[in-house]
Amino acid sequence: MLLGAARRFLALLAAVSGVTLLGSVAIGLAAGASLRRALALGFYLMGSLVLMTGFFLGNRGVLRAEGGAGADRPFGFLGPRRVRSATSDERRESISIAAVVISLGVALLMLAIVADEENDLL
Repeated sequence: MLLGAARRFLALLAAVSGVTLLGSVAIGLAAGASLRRALALGFYLMGSLVLMTGFFLGNRGVLRAEGGAGADRPFGFLGPRRVRSATSDERRESISIAAVVISLGVALLMLAIVADEENDLL
């Protein structure tokens, strides 16, 4: 079970890192920055955004909206809302997703530190 989870996490990290790497190199070359600087800034930016996303996912409250988005309300947001308490499975899932996203953000920030030319890690 843990081996499968590690494999899925590494696949997610590789996918996000690959997209970040390609985007950083493209923007860095267009801006005339060095390759290491472009990679470091891209990984810092993406890591920070993913980390903040994980933080907000983890701080989701215990109340959930009843029905779908905008159910029984005109224009989807006007009118009274019905809420219910989240089940224990929903709370556990919310915390688990937040933990994965925060771990991904920390891993991206570690890649940024390695790629940063201010640090002589490479």
